[in-house]
Amino acid sequence: MSIDLEEARKKASFPIDKMNQLLLGNTFLQVKKIKSIVENEPIFNLFDLHFKSRQEQLAYALQVAKRTIEIVEEHRLDQQEQRALMIYIDMLTPLGLHYSAFMSVIEAQGTQEQVDKWYVAAKRHAIIGCYAQTELSHGSNVAGLKTVAVFDAKTDEFVIHSPDLTAAKWWVGGLGIASTHTVVQAQLIIANKSYGPHLFIVPVRSPVDLKPCPGVTVGDIGPKAYGGFATVDNGFVLFDHVRIPRNNMLMKFARVTSDGRYLPPVHDKLSYGGMVKLRVDIVNDAAIKLAKAVTIASRYCTVRRQFGGPTIEHQVISYSSVQHRLIPLLATAYSIWITSQDLYEQFGQLTEQLEKNNAHLLPEVHATSCALKSWCTRQSSDGIETCRKALGGHGYSIFSGVSELFATYVPSNTYEGDNYVLSQQVARFLLKQLKESSNFSSASYLKKDETVKVESAKTLLDPQVQLRLYQTRAARLVKRLSQQLASGRPWSDVNMECWEVNLAHAEYLIVRSMIHRVTVIESSELAPIMKRLLDLFCLHYLCNSVTFLSTSTISPSDLDLIQQEYRQAIADLSHNLIPLTDAFGYTDRQLNTALGRGDGRAYEALWEAVQKNPINCDEVQRTRLANLVMEILHRDNNLKYIQSAKL
Repeated sequence: MSIDLEEARKKASFPIDKMNQLLLGNTFLQVKKIKSIVENEPIFNLFDLHFKSRQEQLAYALQVAKRTIEIVEEHRLDQQEQRALMIYIDMLTPLGLHYSAFMSVIEAQGTQEQVDKWYVAAKRHAIIGCYAQTELSHGSNVAGLKTVAVFDAKTDEFVIHSPDLTAAKWWVGGLGIASTHTVVQAQLIIANKSYGPHLFIVPVRSPVDLKPCPGVTVGDIGPKAYGGFATVDNGFVLFDHVRIPRNNMLMKFARVTSDGRYLPPVHDKLSYGGMVKLRVDIVNDAAIKLAKAVTIASRYCTVRRQFGGPTIEHQVISYSSVQHRLIPLLATAYSIWITSQDLYEQFGQLTEQLEKNNAHLLPEVHATSCALKSWCTRQSSDGIETCRKALGGHGYSIFSGVSELFATYVPSNTYEGDNYVLSQQVARFLLKQLKESSNFSSASYLKKDETVKVESAKTLLDPQVQLRLYQTRAARLVKRLSQQLASGRPWSDVNMECWEVNLAHAEYLIVRSMIHRVTVIESSELAPIMKRLLDLFCLHYLCNSVTFLSTSTISPSDLDLIQQEYRQAIADLSHNLIPLTDAFGYTDRQLNTALGRGDGRAYEALWEAVQKNPINCDEVQRTRLANLVMEILHRDNNLKYIQSAKL
């Protein structure tokens, strides 16, 4: 088995270490530093978590969070290194949203005075925070949130209140047991007039003794589907006329004065900046999770043998049905990874603008992050499940490492914006751009409608032709949607058309990012393999989306050529499957898998994992369970029957 994997590695047509540097970009040295620290820390070996109860997993996650903080201090890690540490450990803890939401929202939406007070306290971990937006009855409809923040001019305070049970904040990561404070999205009410949702810092527990603050009912919402997020304390909170100082409203953009005057922001969507950041992170996480699943599945399918000749069975990866499932997912993981880097760069530009109260880029980055979040989360979660199935029966074992990836990633389809709801925002943005005289760069294709003739393989593999195919399909879908609305179809009746537009726009953005990256490295020895990954991505979705045909972007007569080149791309990349997954740079500890071990010894690892099962090695548990079984076996004089029948 180890020989199979080593032989696969020898087939690499590119330098694996250089591909790893390309993927990690400017974080390469950071990750190298973090790896040297983390791999020597036994607490980050998460394999034993499988045998713990949820309460035990939460306790362990808090120990991991504590040790992480200590490492940051001991090694004096800067903010970027700390982020690399969190990504490398890749364990969900009750403090996850403290960093990604609570602190980042305060930094993005708070005044300098508020940052000095709250962000600094959060950085010291003198307080622990989370982000409370979703309610028991409202998620995607932020404008419909019921929690209110009523301004009391007499006391210069806001009164935070949940008018009924359905207004309870729900699903809030970090709120169940850990958070002392939360950023709350609540309807701002001044003199009986609503100004819509705004952000408020609200204490929920005392940082001295962790007891709930007066008027606050707070707790954990319990286990989640598939056993996922077991190490996160998703919680609820109800507010009963909780008073906070006026300055607890985040006022970098919108403000309320002491005499009750509301000063609006220069752009009514400036508060979206925090949500955009969360979606950018989700796109990056989609690449990481899918890359891990493909790595595990590719390794196991390389060492696993089934059927075949009389002396030795065939490697499972040699079967076309397996290649056609895994290799396109590899191209998708690479494509999402590259696109997420471009998205971070674009978000950085937006952040610089917002610091100057300039919101020019906000509509485009908001639409781009919505489109990519909805597309990438769906493709990644579906792809992880495809990888699990490719593992055969053992894929259903928790020790595969893939089932756990699915359980923790699948909710991304709904949190930070339901994917189908986000698609409507993307469609609205593109419809507006269709009517504008000038466009943002991501929508400039709307002014073009080029008929592309796929005459040969050379034409089909031309990057500019590939780009035109994807932009033509997307442009025609947007124009079709515009025509349908103009003909009188109500918005509520075109939701699925919005979904098609969203998918097409996202795929165009990804193809554009991949082409740009291939162009940038065209003189590099990585260029040929990256171009082949681009080809497979383009061909895969050309083959699997009916909208290319329904918009006449391609014709039925093109399909034979597309399928032929699609199969050839899979065949070409099959020889580099293991090297390309190795290039992600994951260690066995990061993958947390028996089946996808780097040395190929899957069955030995699976055997070793099972021997650690308390049912097999804890005599107290074994005796208790055995006694229960014997109560069933020995009822109704069965013991005498067993003895007499010599069973």
